[in-house]
Amino acid sequence: MKLIIYSAVALLLAGIVVQNIQTYAQDDPIIHNRPLDGPCALLSQSLPRTPECDEEIMRNPFPELERPVSYDPERDGVAYDPYADRSEAVQPRSILLPDEPLPYPIAWQTRTFPYFDVPGISPSDLYNTARNIRKGELYYIYGATKVGSEWWYLIGPGQWMKGEHVSILQIPERPEGVHGPWAVIDKHFQTFVLLEDDKPIFATLISAGYWLETVEGLYQIYGRTLSMQMSGPPGANPPEYSFPTRWVMFFNGNEALHSADFHNWFGKARSHGCVNMVPGDIEWVWNYFDQTADVWHPSGTQSFLVDYPELAPYIYVYSSPEEITVPQW
Repeated sequence: MKLIIYSAVALLLAGIVVQNIQTYAQDDPIIHNRPLDGPCALLSQSLPRTPECDEEIMRNPFPELERPVSYDPERDGVAYDPYADRSEAVQPRSILLPDEPLPYPIAWQTRTFPYFDVPGISPSDLYNTARNIRKGELYYIYGATKVGSEWWYLIGPGQWMKGEHVSILQIPERPEGVHGPWAVIDKHFQTFVLLEDDKPIFATLISAGYWLETVEGLYQIYGRTLSMQMSGPPGANPPEYSFPTRWVMFFNGNEALHSADFHNWFGKARSHGCVNMVPGDIEWVWNYFDQTADVWHPSGTQSFLVDYPELAPYIYVYSSPEEITVPQW
């Protein structure tokens, strides 16, 4: 099904959704995240490495996490990477979270880049490819320090990565009234996490608004379609862009979660306000939310508008704080 949503209609519908949001008593205890601690948390530019921190890292290697989505060239496609100056596969970035919380924050490498021995000070062999951490790699964040205006993150023994190339999974407290399946969009680190109450299930990278802002707030899915031709930006006549996209879920006016197979910059803000995901990752999210759609969208994809938006999954858009924490659940 092909569908074009016009901004005035979408904004009006979004206003209706906001008016219909219901609040419920929240009986469950609030889960508080904790700050980074231990010997690695003491490191800085003047003290970039210690034996105690190395030992801590060796005792806590990054675990094998389940990757729920495999690359499908027909679905996910290839896109040009200006940093690498070549086209490359648009690889799914998603992971499933374990039942128990992890000892350190999880992070993705968003661009192939060398690690530094000392945060903020270039090594003499900077262009030695053995230093490179490849785009898409996962690791723990063991420590963090700020040099000038730039954050640096400790990702291995004596290995510091520049913050602009790192997306860190942060999980906020569940907003009051939110229950069941819901999702968090973190504009700071450009991540997405799907939860059931306080339990994180699935996480991946996104590209949210750059040219136009993705507005922070608590929303619910009010419209969805398996495919559409998306044109914009809102109000442009003629439109500046038009492309086909799939697994589209609108949550705030013209802002929607949808597939993007035309770029591979996930973990970087890039859109005109929507939330781009690797096609395989957004398909997984669609299928997960669809398990409860008989409650909030019983008419299914035969209708664009959700039948009961006040019962639909919540989408919480926020920006995590500058200082990272260790998510707890």
